[in-house]
Formats: sequence, C-alpha cells, structure tokens
Amino acid sequence: MNERELSITLYHEVLEAAMVASLHPPNSVMDFNEGDFERAAQSAHTEYGETSPETLNRMLQFYGFRQE
Repeated sequence: MNERELSITLYHEVLEAAMVASLHPPNSVMDFNEGDFERAAQSAHTEYGETSPETLNRMLQFYGFRQE
C-alpha cells in the first residue's frame, strides 16, 4: 500500500469506527454505507492531506463529532 492509499484507509477506518463507537453518532454519518465512507475518506485526503492526529480530528469535527 502506498502512502496515499494508507492515508485514505486511515481516514475511512477512523470515521467508520467513530460512527460505530458513538452512542449518538451525528446525523451526517448515520446512513453512511461502505461507499460513503470511502468517498468521505478520499475527500478528507484531498482536503486535509496525509493523515495525522490533527487531520483526523478535523475530519471528525467536519462530520459532527465533538469532544465530550
């Protein structure tokens, strides 16, 4: 897997895991299917660049996840 693919995979998996782990996930991701997660991950990579803790947090905030 190259760096781009790894980055997109991390965005995808973190967003999907956050939705599954959340007691009350944001409405923006409630009806996501596998294709939606992939498109969101590709968009995040385009918007924020390579994954890092900061860019992952920015993506999660964009989709409505907030720190409690």
